[in-house]
Amino acid sequence: MDEEMIEEKPVKKKRHRIVWVCLIALGLMLAGQIVGELLCLPLGLVIPGEQASWRFLLMYLSFIGIDGAVLLYCGLAEKDVFRSFGSAGRGGGKGNTLKEFGLGVLIGFVMNGLCILVAWLHGDLDFSVGRFEVLYLLVAFLCVMIQSGAEEILTRGYMLGAMRERYGVWVAVIVNSLFFGLLHLFNTGITVLSMLNIVLIGFALSLVVYFRGSLWMAIAIHTMWNFTQNFLFGLPNSGIVSQGSFIHLEAAKSSAFYDAVFGVEGTITAIVVELLLCLLVWLRWKKSAGKA
Repeated sequence: MDEEMIEEKPVKKKRHRIVWVCLIALGLMLAGQIVGELLCLPLGLVIPGEQASWRFLLMYLSFIGIDGAVLLYCGLAEKDVFRSFGSAGRGGGKGNTLKEFGLGVLIGFVMNGLCILVAWLHGDLDFSVGRFEVLYLLVAFLCVMIQSGAEEILTRGYMLGAMRERYGVWVAVIVNSLFFGLLHLFNTGITVLSMLNIVLIGFALSLVVYFRGSLWMAIAIHTMWNFTQNFLFGLPNSGIVSQGSFIHLEAAKSSAFYDAVFGVEGTITAIVVELLLCLLVWLRWKKSAGKA
């Protein structure tokens, strides 16, 4: 498996050139956004305006259009990439299994939870626990999975897979991570540090897909990271303020461990946990490769 993972022979298809892949990805994202918003429009009309927490979920749910656009395109034009979205996995590793997805959920919670814990211990956050709805949290998790899944299928699925065919894995990893960062360029409260964090988590999740062969694990990590900060602890998700959560944020102040506008993603703690994920994924792969 070691030689198979490292000695890839890129296939030079014209449509897999970096410029074309980025343009196609951008087109799929924009088309998917329009379709998703149109699909969610009827729900927005029936949810009462005073139920802000439920209306907030529509922002996440609207990403279903991007999921559909990428899956449709890859199913028609990128069949090799499309197969990597399923249970078989791609490029070695553990593959796409429920076990890998569950492990990803745990990793995402621990990573984000550690960032929140450090900020709380530093005195940057003050929480309270109020009423919450189990149904709301379950629906919120599904909506966040749709949103996070869309970003992962687009970048770590289509872009990584297509560019990897032409250039090899490391060019594909770097380019899709930078593209992922640029998608967040206009988020509220974006800073140099938070942009670095977003690019770095994109890099880390690319390594998850490559070394473990599991897009599902990347989706699960991304989902649980977003869900933990936005819906479990009521913190901003890349600058997006939560409208409903299990634990309520009462007060916050900015420091090296918390950004009051952007959340824990704008901190040095996030950089540390993302680097740890890169290291752990690589060490785990080396250990598995040594046994092969």
